[in-house]
Amino acid sequence: MDLRHSLNNFYYSTALCDLRLMNAKYLSENITYNSLLYLELIYCMDGKCTASQIADLLYISKPAVSLKINELIKQGLVNKKVNPKDNRQNLLSLNNDKVPQYKIYKHQDSLAVKRIEEKFSKEDIEKFCEMLDIITEINYEEIND
Repeated sequence: MDLRHSLNNFYYSTALCDLRLMNAKYLSENITYNSLLYLELIYCMDGKCTASQIADLLYISKPAVSLKINELIKQGLVNKKVNPKDNRQNLLSLNNDKVPQYKIYKHQDSLAVKRIEEKFSKEDIEKFCEMLDIITEINYEEIND
């Protein structure tokens, strides 16, 4: 077993799966891969996402992010509300009523978790989670450099 090869295959299969799902499920709804990236970021930040955070993460201008966010709001995919702790900020969240197909996009993750839980012990899964945390930590270090 070659760790580097397995990691490369994981990234490749994830990107390919994302693109194929997007083309199969979202093409008629005019949701681009770029839009899916924004939806993923908003989803992962769990209601604490702002346009400024997205701009900082992606190293793009705030006006460019605002343009994309406004497009997603117009499509009904994203909600924007004033941050109760800071009236100058708007918090972004997915519109769960409008984005049921986005859950299909996350379906492969649920299948993988189920299969892993069926096949491996709790200790094995904890080790795997530690390994994923190392990858995540390194990715964040690269982001913050």
